[in-house]
Amino acid sequence: MLRVALVGVERPGLIAALGTRGVAAAASICASDAARIAHATPQAALLPWLLPSLPRTPLLLLTDEQDSAQIAALDAGADDAVPASASDALIAARLLALLRRKGEDRYVQLGPLCIDTLERRAMREGRPIALLPREYQLLLELARAGGALVSRKTLLERVCGLRIDPGTNVLEVHVSRLRAKLDRGFAAPMLVTEKGKGYRLATPPAFAVEAQGSAR
Repeated sequence: MLRVALVGVERPGLIAALGTRGVAAAASICASDAARIAHATPQAALLPWLLPSLPRTPLLLLTDEQDSAQIAALDAGADDAVPASASDALIAARLLALLRRKGEDRYVQLGPLCIDTLERRAMREGRPIALLPREYQLLLELARAGGALVSRKTLLERVCGLRIDPGTNVLEVHVSRLRAKLDRGFAAPMLVTEKGKGYRLATPPAFAVEAQGSAR
């Protein structure tokens, strides 16, 4: 379920309005509890002020009625701003729209694979994949290519930080470890090697058929 943090905002009606949209709200009237709420990794936060302790969380600010107050909030770094006098239903809708916009940037998906770039986590068919930092970066580069081939030279530079091929199998080691974690236990492999060229991710046939059917 999607989660948002309400910090310094006492609006039970808003919590109910979010609940009807499938969004859980963790509320706190005391700003000193912000760190605890941030630790719960909310997808967005609703605040009556900017809060530095939630720097990576999309922010919707409640402001005064004046346009100048909303402009000031946006200029200060808020992702959206809405007058505090707005209805709970409208604020809930704006929060959900913010979650959708940020979700487009946050998640990278290819068939059964989903990568959360904010929390740096990956799942295949809902099953978490425990990755080391280089393995995660390798998977992310391949996923962002959308199934297209990524050259060995590109991966050496972006994953290993090597502009010149060292003539070793350093990349192949990372690929082998990633393949073991990504494909183990599944009928169809996703990580494909094109010898002498590079690597790509393949969408398993079942997911390819499903995607074609949904597009009709």
